[in-house]
Amino acid sequence: MSRMPRRLALVLAVASCLSAIGQTVAEKPQADRLAAVLKKSAEYCQRLGGAALDFVCLEEVKELTARFTPETRVYLYDYQFVRKGQETKEKRRLVAVDGKNVEVREAELQAIMFRYENVLFGPVGLLSQSWQAYHEYKIVGEEGSGPEKILVIEATPGPLPLEAHCYGRLWVREKDGAVLKIVWDQRSLGNYRDVEDWAKSHGVEARITAFCEYGVEKNGLRFPSRNYSEQAYIDSDKRKTVSALITVAYKDYKFFTVETEAKY
Repeated sequence: MSRMPRRLALVLAVASCLSAIGQTVAEKPQADRLAAVLKKSAEYCQRLGGAALDFVCLEEVKELTARFTPETRVYLYDYQFVRKGQETKEKRRLVAVDGKNVEVREAELQAIMFRYENVLFGPVGLLSQSWQAYHEYKIVGEEGSGPEKILVIEATPGPLPLEAHCYGRLWVREKDGAVLKIVWDQRSLGNYRDVEDWAKSHGVEARITAFCEYGVEKNGLRFPSRNYSEQAYIDSDKRKTVSALITVAYKDYKFFTVETEAKY
């Protein structure tokens, strides 16, 4: 291999240095921007975590399972949430199954393949001040403009030891740190390893999609509007087979108390 002419090597070296300087200058505003929105999100999570909340809504659960033959069931609940201080109460009253009226007070969630809880407080476990020490963050995109600018932030486990804990990407409003959406990384979900092992043994790839949208706002806090989970498998021909799916829609909110001042 012939030796590179010295002048060309020098030019390339200078260009490389200039490029590195440019990257450093460009990265600093991005780092400052990330730090600012993480601070706002920590404050937002403090308000959410310490708020006095009292509300009801309709919770519509549609679940598809395909263990034997595909089947979709639809459950409609009157959902009540009350939190005062450290006391939290969550109640469901089942009012319809597959469109037929029923009446089951103190009902249990009927979902078969997926379990979910504390959806309202999803942001707290990723962006609260105490949990930020356990994660590393990176801005990976942005949407919107002006006061509604949304940053897409990727949260991954940091170097500190952390037990099983969900993480993923968050859509965060830059002006106040409010969380509008969370897409969970499938690797962080509780039983993903079991699903992955089964998939490998059958020559397919596991694909789990799970996200929550916070589309309802009251007194500066965001409440769940949609919670979605899907378990699917991709074969060698890139064909997708859905084995289970659940969509939860929250609607017709009625708020009685949303006191956002944290009380200690």
